[in-house]
Amino acid sequence: MFDRVLKLAAWLTVIFLLGPLIVIVGASFTTTPYVAFPPQGFTLKWYQQLLGKPDFMQSFVDSLVLGVCATAGAAAVGIPAAIGLHHGGIRARAALRSFVLAPLTLPTIVTGVALLQFYYAIDLDAPLAGLLVGHMLITIPFYVRTVGAALLSLDPAMLEAAESLGAGVMRTHLKVTLPAIAPSILAATTFVFITSFDQVTISVFLSGPDLMPLPIRIYNYIEFAVDPMVAAISAVLIVLSFAIVAAMQRLLGLNRAFIGSGS
Repeated sequence: MFDRVLKLAAWLTVIFLLGPLIVIVGASFTTTPYVAFPPQGFTLKWYQQLLGKPDFMQSFVDSLVLGVCATAGAAAVGIPAAIGLHHGGIRARAALRSFVLAPLTLPTIVTGVALLQFYYAIDLDAPLAGLLVGHMLITIPFYVRTVGAALLSLDPAMLEAAESLGAGVMRTHLKVTLPAIAPSILAATTFVFITSFDQVTISVFLSGPDLMPLPIRIYNYIEFAVDPMVAAISAVLIVLSFAIVAAMQRLLGLNRAFIGSGS
């Protein structure tokens, strides 16, 4: 009886999570000029209309480039920081970890306003660089937390064996540490890219007419009209998200990635 209750709860949870996605995807095929579910008829004109919007296509490319660059930058900073914190002194490790994870404790709107004022103060006229710094600032903690958790479960004997065989610190980390925590790095990379691609709060303060990420473009569009094209955009993003998860599963396996991350 208890097992049946647990299974029912699991299915209800799945329905609760997938229900809004099904509604959005279904509404993108409606023939009505407004969002309707169940869809009235079937048409692909909203996807065709989306393809005919060069501003949306450019915003998608901008978000993709920004997400990739932010992920690479956050990895270049976050992974070495996690390794350094893991091997640092106990007192220094606690203080530095709190400092590095501080962006997670602050509302992103506060971070966005602070960055905007700072950029005005230094007269920064580089929207891409400003957005990139903002996205990296709020995503670096994902690498620090996820990779740090994986390092805690790493067997110290592996590193000691490498050092006893004559490997230096750098070689030990490149040949032993990084391959051992690769699943956690992949999990963190997925989190960081999705967070950057879908980031609204930071981007709304730092974007401009020459560089407008897709979430901000959608936000500006629905201020004046809410039609099924918005549902079509959302459906495309949903499919892309599932594709990323499927690629992650095929490449390494979700169980291994998330169990290895300790989260």
